[in-house]
Amino acid sequence: MAIYHLSMKIISRSSGYSAVASAAYRSGSLMLDERTGLTHDYTRKSGVAEAVILTPATAPAWCTNRAELWNAVEKAERRKNSQLAREIELAIPRELPQDAARETVLAFVRENFVSQGMIADVAFHHMDKTNPHAHIMLTTRAVGPAGFGGKVRDWNDRTHAETWRASWADHANRALANAGYQEEIDHRSYERQGLEKTPGIHLGKSACAMETRGIETERGEQNRLINRLNLEIQISRTELRNSGLTEPARRVADLLNIVLPDNATSYTLRDIIEALPKDSNAAWKLTSNAMSMMADMQATRRRWEELNTERKEAMSHAASLKKSSPFSSGFSRIPLMQWAAPEYRSEQGKIQSLSQQMEKLRQHYRKVEKQDIPASQTAFEKQWQQWGASGLAALRVQLLKREEELRRKEQEDTERSRAERRAEQLRKNDNAVMDSGVLSAVVTGYGEAPMPGNGEMTCYLLLHNRNGEYTLWGNELEKYRTRIFERVDLMRDRSGYICDRSEIGQHPPLQRVYSSATFEQLLTQVCQTWPQYTRNLRQPKTWPESFCLGEDRQPAMPSLAARKVDFTQGRLPPTLMPVMSSVDRE
Repeated sequence: MAIYHLSMKIISRSSGYSAVASAAYRSGSLMLDERTGLTHDYTRKSGVAEAVILTPATAPAWCTNRAELWNAVEKAERRKNSQLAREIELAIPRELPQDAARETVLAFVRENFVSQGMIADVAFHHMDKTNPHAHIMLTTRAVGPAGFGGKVRDWNDRTHAETWRASWADHANRALANAGYQEEIDHRSYERQGLEKTPGIHLGKSACAMETRGIETERGEQNRLINRLNLEIQISRTELRNSGLTEPARRVADLLNIVLPDNATSYTLRDIIEALPKDSNAAWKLTSNAMSMMADMQATRRRWEELNTERKEAMSHAASLKKSSPFSSGFSRIPLMQWAAPEYRSEQGKIQSLSQQMEKLRQHYRKVEKQDIPASQTAFEKQWQQWGASGLAALRVQLLKREEELRRKEQEDTERSRAERRAEQLRKNDNAVMDSGVLSAVVTGYGEAPMPGNGEMTCYLLLHNRNGEYTLWGNELEKYRTRIFERVDLMRDRSGYICDRSEIGQHPPLQRVYSSATFEQLLTQVCQTWPQYTRNLRQPKTWPESFCLGEDRQPAMPSLAARKVDFTQGRLPPTLMPVMSSVDRE
């Protein structure tokens, strides 16, 4: 499930950071810090997929060298508290393919930072795992042909943060939509979105690695508790439909506080299925009794830590009073002298009271941990052996079936929506509303005939669109042969499906095709396929700017046609050039 995370920080020398060391770590490379003389070797660091440097047009060529770039940054900053760079860390949706994720991040960086004059060093980490993310190091000074200049204070404007956060959400959501996902991420807090949800806690790399290995962490446990509370909030706002489950499944769902919202999507069900417990111990943690006791322990621990902090402050204050007393050299150990200092005695009484409260909390914590929880687990284990395990298996089967039905329905809705949008685009596509230089048409005829006006036998191309019929005449089309691009070979794979591959292949292509972006290229395809008909073909006096053909052989918008490859049959037609199919390159 896609999540939103984007954090910003300043890499500052006063905090002990080095721009060279930071860049070496994030890019997984070996770099020498010329200012300190230290060599930073992170070539063995795992998880670094790729590191890319993006520069504005005004930057000199040496800025693309990572070592030269960040050593120049260090050299330009002379103060001990200098701000060396700005770093942005963002989470990449796991649903995106690696290539699409990479291009999405780079497009976001170019649009928001490089276009403003910043140099960006982008490092992609863990792209093939469950925590794909990117680190973006940005320069803080303007750069020109002579190198770095003065600080650009406008880049520190706090209003930029909101703009950058919103921009990343837009880029990520467009990429998710292009990949066929309906879910979206939002840069706003739950409160600003008007949602009654509690935000989760960022795990961090250490906790994330431990959770991946199956080791439960305190932060992970807090997030699981927060997710459970959010689910309860969602339940309180919608009608539940657990009644649709069979009796064993409904019984175990009630025991584990698992509910299915009326508006559940396949993604919601998938999250619930993945969160189902694997054993009785994990199942017990989902019960109301277990959650109540664990929340009690966490609250007790927090209260104990608060009292401990307060006690330390009181002890420090008492020690300072004792030290400042004129009789502290030797008489301070005499009970009479302690009795004679009221403020000191007050602090001692406070310390004693806090210690007693802390001891009660410690005893309560130990009782819950050593007595209440084991007793609850023992009672739950009996229930689990009797009917819990079988009920959970039945619940899993029913949820998987329901999730598959919803996913199929969502896919059908998505395809229907895409078809409706395409039909709407086709309905709006008419020559009356298109640019005058664009002619949208289909090829209906091709052959030789006397040219009107002079009677010379030459080739013609017959076109139809919604405004009527058009005929193009001409010859001397050979010079357009070299202007063809995007040539593709169509092959049959082992399954019998038609696929495209690079032009260089060991097997002969089934059909060689070309992008039908213009009439010039289309006619050149005709010339190459049937040279005996087109050897003396004369160039038309005017060329339409683009040739557009939809899947249904009806005129299509140029934006749609740009994604298509139209090809013809591989045999000579007498008077007709039929369109065989359209292949979606994407």
